Formats: sequence, structure tokens, C-alpha cells
Amino acid sequence: MEGVLGPGTTLNDRYQLTSRIGGGGMGEVWRATDTVLGREVAVKVLNPALTDNPTFAQRFQNEARAMATLRHPGVVDVYDYGVAHAAERAVSFLVMEYVRGESLDKALDRGPLTPEHTMRLVAEVADALSAAHAQGIVHRDVKPGNLLLRPDGRVALTDFGIAHSASAGQLTATGAMLCSAGYCAPEMATASDVTPSVDVYALGVVAYECLTGRLPFSGDTPVQIIYKHLHQAAPTLPDDVPPGPRAVVSRALEKTPDRRWATAAEMAEAARRALADPRAVPGPGRRRALLGAVTVAAAVLATAAVVGSLWLRPATPQEQSNFFEPGTASVAPPTVREQVKGKQAVPPAKTSPTPKATPTAGGQPTTPTPPAQPTPPSATPTVVPTPTEEPTPTAEPPTSPGPEEPSAEPSSTPGEIQCVREPCPS
Repeated sequence: MEGVLGPGTTLNDRYQLTSRIGGGGMGEVWRATDTVLGREVAVKVLNPALTDNPTFAQRFQNEARAMATLRHPGVVDVYDYGVAHAAERAVSFLVMEYVRGESLDKALDRGPLTPEHTMRLVAEVADALSAAHAQGIVHRDVKPGNLLLRPDGRVALTDFGIAHSASAGQLTATGAMLCSAGYCAPEMATASDVTPSVDVYALGVVAYECLTGRLPFSGDTPVQIIYKHLHQAAPTLPDDVPPGPRAVVSRALEKTPDRRWATAAEMAEAARRALADPRAVPGPGRRRALLGAVTVAAAVLATAAVVGSLWLRPATPQEQSNFFEPGTASVAPPTVREQVKGKQAVPPAKTSPTPKATPTAGGQPTTPTPPAQPTPPSATPTVVPTPTEEPTPTAEPPTSPGPEEPSAEPSSTPGEIQCVREPCPS
């Protein structure tokens, strides 16, 4: 924009440009004075060719409105947006907070940073990106030139001039690559949807540069650099970089977005863990680790419940028969009462008193007839009395098949005494 703007130019009779801070393909950044409020500001002036595109200008205005609502200590405040005329050309501009200090790229000109300083910077920038992502804003141009180091050491993210948000749509221009080639995520060159993961990748490149003093990929043209981002693995970090910072950077530089840190907040958490313990490799994050632990615990409890229900469930008669050899009958174990009485259980049955002997004509008593044996359960057992006996009540059938009903006479089996009437013989 040479010849269009210069020191002393006033935009909209309010913002007087004093000195040029930097510039690029999208436009220039000027230090300026707000003549109304009497304070120093930074003014980002877009290339007039982009301002002439009505669609681009409208989308950029929508971005400015969205960013004006973003409040975070790690994000440079946006004060104003406007369109001015300079040298008969219309130019769009953003008015932002002027940050005293220096940009990160100037600090890196003096040499790389320590792993501790790098992880602290990564955590702060990732926090700022997380706040922007929460409002649907993707920066898309994270690089050392857009990271300002305040005098107290804190870092501020600036220059959302080519940001993208879901509400405003993608900011694009014919023939323009809206990212810096050295920090451009692979998917930015493949017409993929813009997601917060492109900022995670770019921050990984910044961290690599902070640790080594150089970019992971370089080339003579932007096309060569983009090709390497797409197809070449990032060079390994020096051996003196501890495992913690090494893991944070390596994961951020994954080619596939879903293999990077899932969110900027997760990357910030990993950087802080690496700062606290550089020798430890940061895991997937507390929330993800907790979710994994809960899932495993639930699976273990479910398995234990199933096994316990099978173990404690009463066995069915069919299952009980499986404890015996095939072809043998299933015999239920004797009860305590049956064990006390002897080897065989006597099923309960009602018996009649012993019939009294009746005298015959010869004076000899008649031997009483023993009770009849019970019939099988399928038939109703009855006892037919003899002429010389008193009627015997019908015996109740046993509840289950078992041994024969003992007779009224004592058993001849040694060691057993059975009787049907008290007192039993000794």
C-alpha cells in the first residue's frame, strides 16, 4: 500500500498514524493516536484490494464485531472498526490495544527459548485461543509476529485480521492463502473446513521454533513449504529437550487433526504439566483420563455382577444331575434328621397300634398280621383287614419314591433297632 498511507495520515478524522509497526500480504499495522480519547492504539489496515470486495468487507466487519466481544487477558482488545478513504482508495481497518513490549519474532532473533519459558508461553497462548474458540473464532494466523510479549513477561495474542468464525463464514480472497506458509496446518491447503485444530498446529510450530530457533519446514517458495507440511514428518527436537515438552510439541504437529491435542485447553493443560515436571510425558488430560478410568471401572463392575449372579443362583434339578456321572440317578443328599436315624431315611407314615391277639377256640392266641405294604404313589394304598384283626387306617403314600415301609417286626439288620410301639425293646 505504498503511497496510500503514511505517517500523519488520519483515518476518519480520529486515528492519526504515527509509525509503521509491521506488514504483510493482508495489510499493515500502524502505531497511531486516538485523537478523541487521547491514547495510543494499534491500527490494522487491510489491503485496498480486499476492501474493494464487498463480500470480504462484510465478512471482515462481522469478524470485528465478534472479536470485540472477546475479553481475555491473553487477547489484545479490539476497540473499533471502520472504512476510510485515503488517496482516493477505500481501506478497512481495525483499531486495537497497543501493547508495549516486543513481538516474539524479535525475541527469537536473539536465540531460542528454554523449555520452561516455551511451555509457559504455550500455556498462555493456548488459553487465549481456547477463549476465542469458545466463541467460534479461529485465529488462523498464529505465529511469533502476532504474539506480543508484555513488559511483565506475559504474552498477548493479536491480529485477528484473517480470523474465521462459524457465524461469519470463511474469509477468503481469490489467489490469497490466508495463513503464513511456515505455520500453516496441512488441511489449510486441501480445502478442508477450518477448525480450531489449525491453531493447535500453528502453536506447535511456534513451540518448535522457540525450542530450536528455526522452523520445522523451510523452502524457497511458499508452495514448497506447504508441500512439506503435507507430506513430511516434522524433524525431531534436540536431545536436550525433556520428554514433557517434546511430547507436547510432537502431538501438536500431527498431520491428522484428530491425532493432535483435542482442544487448545487440553494443550494448555499438557504444557503446564510439562512445565511442572519436564521429565514426565503428559497424558491425554485429566478429563479424558478420568473418563477412561470410569469406563474401565464400570466394565469391571458389570462383569463382577454377571459372574456373581451366576455363582449365587440356585442350581436347577437338571443342573444338579450334572454333578453325577452320565446314566446315574440324581440322589438328593440326606437331611440332618435322616443322618441321625441311620443310613436310610424312613419316610413319615401313620401306623396303627399293634393289633391284639384274639383267642381261638383252642385257646391259642392268633398271631397278629403285620400291616400291608403301601402301594406305589400312582395308586391309592389300602389295607384289607382280616376277620381276626381290627381295621387298619389307610396309610398315606410317601411324598417321594424311597425304600419300602418297614414292617412291625423288629429289623434283623445288626446295629439297628426299629419299633412301632413304645416301649421299644432294648
